[in-house]
Amino acid sequence: MAGGTWRIQNKVRPGVYINVKGDGKPVLTTPLGRLLMFQNKPLGWGKKGIIELTATSDFTVLTGHKNTDKVLAPVYEALKDAETVLLLNDFDGGAKSTSTKEGVYTINAKYEGEQGNNISVSFVPAPLVDGANTQDVTVTTIFGTKQVDQVKITLPLPKADAIAAAELTKEDQLEVHNDYVDITFGTNPVDVTKELNGKGEYPLYTAIFNGLTQNAANVSLAGGSNGTNKVVDDMNDYLENEFYAVATTAGWDESSNIHKLLVEEIKLLRENVGIKVRAVVPNTSGVVYNYEGVSTVLNGYVLNDGTVITPNIATARFAGMSASATPDQALTYTQLDDAAEARPKLNNDKTIEALNAGQIVFTTRSGERVVIEQDINSLTKFTSIKPKDFSKNRIIRTLDEICTNTTQTFETSFLGKVSNNEAGRNVFKANRIGYLTGLQNQNMIRDFENSDLTLSQGDEKDAVLMELYVTPVDAMEKLYVNLIVR
Repeated sequence: MAGGTWRIQNKVRPGVYINVKGDGKPVLTTPLGRLLMFQNKPLGWGKKGIIELTATSDFTVLTGHKNTDKVLAPVYEALKDAETVLLLNDFDGGAKSTSTKEGVYTINAKYEGEQGNNISVSFVPAPLVDGANTQDVTVTTIFGTKQVDQVKITLPLPKADAIAAAELTKEDQLEVHNDYVDITFGTNPVDVTKELNGKGEYPLYTAIFNGLTQNAANVSLAGGSNGTNKVVDDMNDYLENEFYAVATTAGWDESSNIHKLLVEEIKLLRENVGIKVRAVVPNTSGVVYNYEGVSTVLNGYVLNDGTVITPNIATARFAGMSASATPDQALTYTQLDDAAEARPKLNNDKTIEALNAGQIVFTTRSGERVVIEQDINSLTKFTSIKPKDFSKNRIIRTLDEICTNTTQTFETSFLGKVSNNEAGRNVFKANRIGYLTGLQNQNMIRDFENSDLTLSQGDEKDAVLMELYVTPVDAMEKLYVNLIVR
């Protein structure tokens, strides 16, 4: 019996011919759980641009800080619920920490910033063995008080025959690289290689050998300085080009103009660019935003261990929760398991006033429980175009999901690929009906019928006009009871 794969049905021998391949359907991506944040103070470490962080990330390597350090408080709080934080670490200028011993080594910190001044490197030579052609030197990198890297380098004795025997190469002998430092031995690796390949007494390599193997040495890096924070200047570029569900200005002082700038850019992205992302900003001063794509946070809470989470840090927590919430999920009365009480506590009248102003409020319930009072956004002025339903975040998430999925599906499977005639439009219609039926089965929408979706030729030959009627499903939030006693 024969077998294998096939391209056309022209096989001679009896057998089974199998092609293994995908079904051709594009994989649609989702920003669920991804939160874009803007670093409000220079980290003093880390790459310029987006630093992608999860709860299991090595924060010291990526940011130069522990995840519990004050400078990362918004990130730490957000990652209690967000799957991924995209932290914008944007700066201009700054200097790397360094240490140099001329002719022996040059050590540069991996990144610009003051955190590099916490780095030290030690060189510890092994005892010299009689008759050996080489000697080992242990190079250890310390960040603060923690050893973060250790490697051995092998140095041939500074004699021509010993160097030749060791077969020294530039790559594995004259440089050390790790997540914190770049170390180059000698003044110039190219010159060192030239010396090693030549003949004579190798004076340059003798300097390296003598500088590292005479005594143990510990050197501290210095001179690192932070650059100027450029987050506000460049944030719009990242808002438009990163892949996320929610962006937040948590951690920034409310006097900063960044909050209003974020809101304006979110409006532009949603309405002019077609990118359905949302924003969460702190708002204890009662700024009126009146927009369905923006939620504002009024108060904070106290954790079980007594830590006070201020409103601008609590904003990060709600932003993380909002980024991870699915379209069939409302955050109303969602409990913060690690919190004991809201801070400040609002009485009934103040809570109603805040809800009417479209603000997120943390409230204390019986049993030392802290919950989100209601999952709403800042839309408070309702019209026929934007009815009261639009003030509910669950409904907005559902509508955003439909818009985003429709855009991705059309771009990946239909745009430029399918003819704009009745047959082609019917294929797209069938795709959307299948998708919307799935949403109905997941209780995201209700009462959907095929006739609620129509497709027709647009004004131009390459245009398609789609009209769709949907009824999003909201969560139970109010229970009115008539209790009748017989």
